[in-house]
Amino acid sequence: MNYFTKESLLSNKNDIGNVGELNFNNESSAIISEYGGRLLGLFPKNDNYSLLWINPDIKKKVQSRQWDIGGDRYWISPEREFFYENPQNWENWFCPQGLDPAYYDILAESSTSCTLSSPATVESKIKKEIYNGEITRQLTLKEEPISTGLSYIGIEFVDDCVFFQPGLKINGWALACVISGGPSNPGTVLIPTKSNAKPLSYFRDIPSDRLEIGSNYVAFKIDVADIYKLAVRPEDIDFTRPAKIGYILKIPDSDEFGFLVKISDDIAKSQKDCFDIARDHPNSEVGVIQSYNSESPDLTHLNFGEIELQLNQFETIDNASLGKAKHQIFGYIGSKEEIIDVAEKYLGIKHPILF
Repeated sequence: MNYFTKESLLSNKNDIGNVGELNFNNESSAIISEYGGRLLGLFPKNDNYSLLWINPDIKKKVQSRQWDIGGDRYWISPEREFFYENPQNWENWFCPQGLDPAYYDILAESSTSCTLSSPATVESKIKKEIYNGEITRQLTLKEEPISTGLSYIGIEFVDDCVFFQPGLKINGWALACVISGGPSNPGTVLIPTKSNAKPLSYFRDIPSDRLEIGSNYVAFKIDVADIYKLAVRPEDIDFTRPAKIGYILKIPDSDEFGFLVKISDDIAKSQKDCFDIARDHPNSEVGVIQSYNSESPDLTHLNFGEIELQLNQFETIDNASLGKAKHQIFGYIGSKEEIIDVAEKYLGIKHPILF
């Protein structure tokens, strides 16, 4: 199974821990996972696939307390400091279990909102220090800010993260796993920019057939066939536009198209406010809007792409480091022409290149 319908996802609920369901109407909904504290399934149409990637082996992943179940999750950055056993040489990547999946509980829920909280523990592999704290996430149904007439679902996140240590140089990090149809049906990430943008690679140079630089946008191919990571500098972002990154995909096994868009004003707005440096140029510029294309060793079992926001820098308040950010994700389903029109309304991109 590469993709989940709402029915197939909920058929696993006895094996993946508590889930909450937010129902926008009889047609669209969102599934919240207590395990990992995240938005797991996003269904603009309940009878269609989730636009967020969900691991086909989700039951095994939960049973073995792994992080990569899919959905839209909260991390912190810089990745080098917290996710590499040997950060000096960028070796032995891992996900700190005290951050993800952590130990979330659903504190309150209704048909329109869900609040989750977990203790959090991470170790700075550079400073050899352990930081303890807490993460609280409130997820609430949100009406679209632009009238489209299409089937959609929208979620607003309010993320609060505190570590009981002052002066930490870290950012919040919101990452949404997206589905792809593989090399035969790739998706397209679209990031609106100022003119003459200079996108960055974060792992290794991105080939020209995976990247398009338009007059006011950058496009990136998501085919889950090889590992690349794109980032856009804060200098290239038009901060007057609330929508920061979008994703278009022809829905597998369908004639319809899907569109995801992430919206936030609570992102790092300068080089000095973002601490997530690039592996292939660690002493150079950083990006705050990012997208990741994973590799699928077995293309009958497709992995994920990602659309990501580097959120606000943490502030020191009352002898603790606090990060608070609000961001939204909206998902749409419609014809190709309808989806391109909706993407233009959000992103300001006319006639984008689609991979």
